[in-house]
Amino acid sequence: MEQYRSITKRSVQIELQGIKKVIELTVSEPWVVKRNDLVTVVGETDPKSGKFIGYAYKNLSKGVFGKYDAKVGAGVIFIVAGLFFCWAIFPLFIHIPAGFKAIALGRKVNNAAAML
Repeated sequence: MEQYRSITKRSVQIELQGIKKVIELTVSEPWVVKRNDLVTVVGETDPKSGKFIGYAYKNLSKGVFGKYDAKVGAGVIFIVAGLFFCWAIFPLFIHIPAGFKAIALGRKVNNAAAML
C-alpha cells in the first residue's frame, strides 16, 4: 500500500502501489492498515464518483480481515414490511426498492468476503 487517509475509525481511503485509483473502504470494525502493508481489497468501481468501493479487505501483512456490515436479512424485512403495508402506497414505493438494494449489497459483500 502506498498511502492512506483516515476518514473515520471504520472508513479509510487507500492508494495502492501501481494503481491510480482511490479506494474507499468502509468496514464494520475499525480497519487495520498501515503504510507499506500488503493489502487485498475486493469491491467494485462506483460509476458516479469513479472511486473503487471496497466491500472487504485482507491485510496480508498482519493477517487481519474486515468487511462492510451489510445484512441480507434487513432487505427481506423491508420487502415483507412493504408487502404487509401494501394498503398504504408510501411504504410500498419506499420499502420494497430499499429491500432489494439491501439484499443486492449484502450479496456483493458476501461474495467479496468469499473471494478473500
